[in-house]
Amino acid sequence: MDEELKKLQNQWKDAKSSIKSADIEISDIIEKAKKNKKNVLYAHYGNMLILTMALIMITTFFYYVTPFQQLISKIGVVLMIGGLTLRILIEWISSIRSKQIDLTEHAIRSVDNSLKFYQFRKRIHGPVTVTIVGLYTLGFYMLTPEFSKYIDLQWMIIMDVGYVIGAIILITQIRKGIKKEMVELAEIVQMRKELTAL
Repeated sequence: MDEELKKLQNQWKDAKSSIKSADIEISDIIEKAKKNKKNVLYAHYGNMLILTMALIMITTFFYYVTPFQQLISKIGVVLMIGGLTLRILIEWISSIRSKQIDLTEHAIRSVDNSLKFYQFRKRIHGPVTVTIVGLYTLGFYMLTPEFSKYIDLQWMIIMDVGYVIGAIILITQIRKGIKKEMVELAEIVQMRKELTAL
């Protein structure tokens, strides 16, 4: 998605200079933007595919390999599966909203729609994703008491420490994504201001 925004911004800068010099055709800009939008849709579909595969694997594991018996473990499983399901739903909604951006409509309206979409994605990458990761982590650790019945202590420690390391890496990536989204939103707002000034 970052690449699409950068390309759109570059096209916007090119378009601004083309208004003055008439060197760049608007239809070329629209075609490039459509191509970039298509790439973003593929990214959403790829995310949905990966998350769905993870959901199927986890569900299969919990159902066939380790059918948990304790209530706390069952709640943990629901939190983990529910978090993945929610994230898949969010990616699906994002793909629908991305499709609704009409790049051929009036420039100000198109930038406004893009701004709304990126603000939506900012909320998703921020508090919503942190909440989903938090609930997933809580669910994971709720499985620990029942796992400890079947797994040696050393492997439990390795599993728990490995999860913490993975969570730290994931949280760091989420923070980077939020910072990028903030910069992108500021640039879209600037494009909006420049458009209204024309």
